[in-house]
Amino acid sequence: MNKFHIEYEAIHPFIDGNVRTGRFLVNLELIKTGYPPIDIKFTNRVSYYKDFNEHHTKGDLSDMENLFAGYLIERPKYYINILSDE
Repeated sequence: MNKFHIEYEAIHPFIDGNVRTGRFLVNLELIKTGYPPIDIKFTNRVSYYKDFNEHHTKGDLSDMENLFAGYLIERPKYYINILSDE
C-alpha cells in the first residue's frame, strides 16, 4: 500500500498534485483491509514529503511505513476517546 501511494503521488497530473486523491486511495485500501482510515496531519507534512524523497532517491519505504504505522496505532485511541466522552 505504501509503495502504491508513493508511486501514485509521483505522477502529478493535477495542478495541486495528487495529495488529496492519494490520501483518499490510501484510506480506501486501509478500509478494504479492515484498518481504520488515517488522517495525515498538516504538522507532519515535512516528514511526509521527506519520506517521499527517501523512496524516490534511495528506494527506502521504511520512513513512510513508520509514519503510517504510527497513525494506525493512534487511530483506535482517537475513537476510544470519542466513545468515552459520551
